[in-house]
Amino acid sequence: MNLIILSLVIFIILYGALWLISNMDKKTFSGMFKFGIVLVSILSIILLILAGRYLLSLPFFAVLGTALKRSLFNFINIIYLYRLIATILRIRNARPNNSFGSSVSEINDAYKTLELARNCSRKDIINAHKEKIKKAHPDKSGSTELASKINRARDILLEIHK
Repeated sequence: MNLIILSLVIFIILYGALWLISNMDKKTFSGMFKFGIVLVSILSIILLILAGRYLLSLPFFAVLGTALKRSLFNFINIIYLYRLIATILRIRNARPNNSFGSSVSEINDAYKTLELARNCSRKDIINAHKEKIKKAHPDKSGSTELASKINRARDILLEIHK
């Protein structure tokens, strides 16, 4: 029943829009059509940028520039925009998301988790990790949380002892 009502509402809206378009003069129709293209382009650009798909938004800039008939969005500026977006993405990807700028408490917890002294070597860290992970491995009825904590401790300490 809901499908029938929904189909009826869509049909009425579509019929009304087509009737409105057929009774419009050409100038009003072209103005509304241009406004619709600009609105859809701007919404698409905003949604694609929010979704992180920067490069997919470039064609909408071209459509927007054509619809607005502005020289601001010409082909050369779109190339510069592409280069700018590529540079921004490169800088963003060069910065580590999970940087181990670990706090002192995290470092202390890492030493406690692996039961190591502060003056240990890389080899000691790797051996302690192997022993701990054998006991706490999730496949051997260990805890997943404990295994991830051990792995995180190993990563923090190996980052320090480069």
